[in-house]
Amino acid sequence: MRQRAETGRGEESEKMEERREGAPERTPAAEKTEKNHEPSGDVISIVVPVYNGEACLMRCIRSLQEQSYPNLDIVLVDDGSRDKSLEICRAAAEKDARIQVIHKENGGVASARNAGIAAARGRWLMLIDGDDYIHRDMAADLLTAAKKSGAQAAVCGFERVFADGAPVEVHALNGKVWEGDLHRFGEEMFLPLYRNLMLRTQSNKLYDMEIIRRKELFYPEGFSINEDIWFCVRYLSFCRRVVCIPGSYLYYWQNSPGDSQISRYHPEGVESCFLLLRAVEGFFKRAGCSEQVRRAMENEMLFHICGFAGHIYYRTDSSRKECLESVRSLAGRKEFRRLLRQVKPKGVKNRAAAFLLGHRMCRVYHWMCLVVYGRQRMALRRKMKLCRKG
Repeated sequence: MRQRAETGRGEESEKMEERREGAPERTPAAEKTEKNHEPSGDVISIVVPVYNGEACLMRCIRSLQEQSYPNLDIVLVDDGSRDKSLEICRAAAEKDARIQVIHKENGGVASARNAGIAAARGRWLMLIDGDDYIHRDMAADLLTAAKKSGAQAAVCGFERVFADGAPVEVHALNGKVWEGDLHRFGEEMFLPLYRNLMLRTQSNKLYDMEIIRRKELFYPEGFSINEDIWFCVRYLSFCRRVVCIPGSYLYYWQNSPGDSQISRYHPEGVESCFLLLRAVEGFFKRAGCSEQVRRAMENEMLFHICGFAGHIYYRTDSSRKECLESVRSLAGRKEFRRLLRQVKPKGVKNRAAAFLLGHRMCRVYHWMCLVVYGRQRMALRRKMKLCRKG
């Protein structure tokens, strides 16, 4: 199983530079499976939603084709791309019998993933985005860990790789393999994985397709944010055992600080937080987690919800009146008021939010947001003014 080297210059850094520039070199195993695909053993379906991704798509596809575990069912779902993405997918499928291509009208990433999951033929499932790429041993090591431990979910680390050459961000476990039942996972690993972001992406995990089919698990369409962590939490709720392996296998590509789903405004953002809150509560109930873990996660969810609620102040040109109305709407929401009654807030922001919104002091909270987000709000307005002039 792959172990990550210590951070620093040297051989690992040189390899990272190669990964930034493009896909890894082609391997004889990959070339052989392209010519004559004869699957044996457990087939892993890898679903890849694609939308206008011609710049990075071939790097992603090659990293899948060159996996050391060859028994793959690669499902490329073109979600109505307007560039040459579909041509790239079809050209790859002509050379590799393991690839199937689905072309559909644009419906969003959740819709594309759902189409891919429905078409998946494998015993196991991986979900990789079209602009990311993976280590050649990712499928093999996750499958080995899952089968050895009898787990229905296997989790690995990932690295954020930036197009501008900024230092990579590593989100991975150190040391040895962790494995345990659902209760132990909830008590020992849920919060640490949430806080280091390993729980918040679907792409660093191996899933059991029997659970997905039996429970009819699909992404909530109509949401373009938080749908990935919602899917992960819902899926994990039905697992008996989970295994987490050290090292980073997924390379999560970041073009620029502003070119990301998490840096944009999502009108459904707050609603998606409550969808996630319900999934988290369901997980804790099934896992039988302690009050200590529940209260700690409620504190995380309060921060998460208030953060998304704050986006209207500095990611839109909404008026002050519209911002205040959004705060009042949040403060009056039944689910949110229940969360405020239960949570034991930690940190200045959470304490202020819990007190002010708990006492419906919406106007005071609104003015606090104007102060906190004032600089970003002014910067956005200047940017929009320049765009209108241009």
